[in-house]
Amino acid sequence: MTMQTTQPSNHSKPSRFFVSLIWGVLVFIVICVGLEFACRSPLIQQILPERSVGSYHAQFEIKWFKLEDYVLQNNGVDVIILGNSMVNTGINPQILAARYKELTGTNLRIFNFGIEGLTVAPLSQVAQILEQKYHPGTILLYTEMRDYIAGNGDDVQTQFLTNHWISSELGTPSWQGSLIDSSAALQHLLPLRDWSRSDFLDSYLIDLQRIKGTTANGYEADYRTGKDVDKVPDPNDPAETANFALFKNYSIDPARIKDLQSILQLQGKNTQVMVADFPAFITYYRYTTADVVSNYDRDIAQIVNQAGSVYLPAVPYDLISLPDRADNHHLNYKGAALYSSLLAEQLAKLCSQQQECLTPAGETQP
Repeated sequence: MTMQTTQPSNHSKPSRFFVSLIWGVLVFIVICVGLEFACRSPLIQQILPERSVGSYHAQFEIKWFKLEDYVLQNNGVDVIILGNSMVNTGINPQILAARYKELTGTNLRIFNFGIEGLTVAPLSQVAQILEQKYHPGTILLYTEMRDYIAGNGDDVQTQFLTNHWISSELGTPSWQGSLIDSSAALQHLLPLRDWSRSDFLDSYLIDLQRIKGTTANGYEADYRTGKDVDKVPDPNDPAETANFALFKNYSIDPARIKDLQSILQLQGKNTQVMVADFPAFITYYRYTTADVVSNYDRDIAQIVNQAGSVYLPAVPYDLISLPDRADNHHLNYKGAALYSSLLAEQLAKLCSQQQECLTPAGETQP
């Protein structure tokens, strides 16, 4: 009698492969879900306080998540102050809100969204995102002469806008942007993406310090006291060469005016837009002539007024003393406290005399 031997099935190896693949996928899903739940816990948020949307601009991300937390804690935001580093360190929303309430009786939730290095071009995109997401009653935009120089800050703008999350927020959806927006795990792990770089630890610690140093309403104090703030810039000084070159043959770039107008167009039934000038020290304007500065002020005010918005000229620079300044265009913490009070008085006067008031969120514009 002949015995038959059973040959192993050729299907066993593929079956094992698919089983292993399925188990691998399931384990991956469990790990992802576990990470997501863990990163939503207060403990992990304390261990990994920095959050990211994948942007190169860490300070923008600090402000973005500070604002997100502020809105959750205060059930909304009434006024967003938008601008560059001069706004970041120069306006304390807590003092501004308290003084404005004292003068007008209106209690406002105010957030400082000043981002260093951003001109009116990328700020026009930021303003659109902020208006769509948070619907503030008022956007108070600070703008200055450098904003309108053709080419100035273009590299920063390109880097800033080259981001999946920002593109998604601006209306170009992507799975990467949507995933970042919805995943707490990614937001807490993305700050670690450059872990292999030699300067990673230093950069990470600096970011943590900035998170700690930025208040819940977005203000970042500057504790420097400027030296030679009143010194007139010398065109023969090598340290001033770049500044004089920037302002040489100054003219307003039409493309940047379109950026400004795109912000002004956000004014509608539920949001008003105001534009303001910052009280830089007089030496800041010595890179060009007084006529150029005067013409700039006139032209920007005209553009803002024609759009039906309000333009606030800078308060007199000499109301803020030299010890209250970090340099000729930034205020330190003492100057910020003083200017925030002066700004509240300027806005309250505008409200009482011209009925142009800071509008709380949700109130319909006339």
